[in-house]
Amino acid sequence: MMAEAGHRLGVQLAILDPGGSESPAGQIAKFSIEGSFRDEEKIRELANISDVLTVEIEHVNCDILEAIEATGKPVNPSPSTIRLIQDKYAQKVFLAEQGIPLPDFLDCPDDAAALAAGEQFGYPLMLKAKKMAYDGRGNAVAKTAAEVTTCFEKLGGNSGNEVYAERWCPFVKELAAMVVRGRDGRVAAYPVVETVQRDNICHTTLCPVEIPAAAAA
Repeated sequence: MMAEAGHRLGVQLAILDPGGSESPAGQIAKFSIEGSFRDEEKIRELANISDVLTVEIEHVNCDILEAIEATGKPVNPSPSTIRLIQDKYAQKVFLAEQGIPLPDFLDCPDDAAALAAGEQFGYPLMLKAKKMAYDGRGNAVAKTAAEVTTCFEKLGGNSGNEVYAERWCPFVKELAAMVVRGRDGRVAAYPVVETVQRDNICHTTLCPVEIPAAAAA
């Protein structure tokens, strides 16, 4: 989508993708590089032919992005912001500190802490991996206390993966809002949309969305 919009503005896009020129973006970008989002050599290759670097997904190599940013090459969002997005628990702590309403959540360094969260929040209890959790991945629902340990293990909690718990929230609909900030500090927001999920993947995006004006604001 960026390539399509950029083309109309005379902006040439170079992309790095495991699918290379056969990826969706690679088929319409000016330049394409085939490789992993975490491959230092490929990321440097991309940086060498780009004026500005940005990312489409947070599962990238922040160490090399920080090194590239230190050379003066613009990286947006900043690697520090990307690191925050990579850790869903850290992200929730940050949002809570900004006064954003969130479901109650607790760090769970072991299954005993997860059981304690269940006693505090009740059941069903949502357990989530802190990292590599997206599109329905990295989540496990414990319907009773007897299922907590199994869910904790499913998320790799006993294998080095960090886990946290959230109070269960009845689902109504999923809304998304995209906010952008320019280099001059100006902030703008796109209209709120509703995302309809199918098999834990976004299937349809609806706009305008049917919600009260106060909620959209």
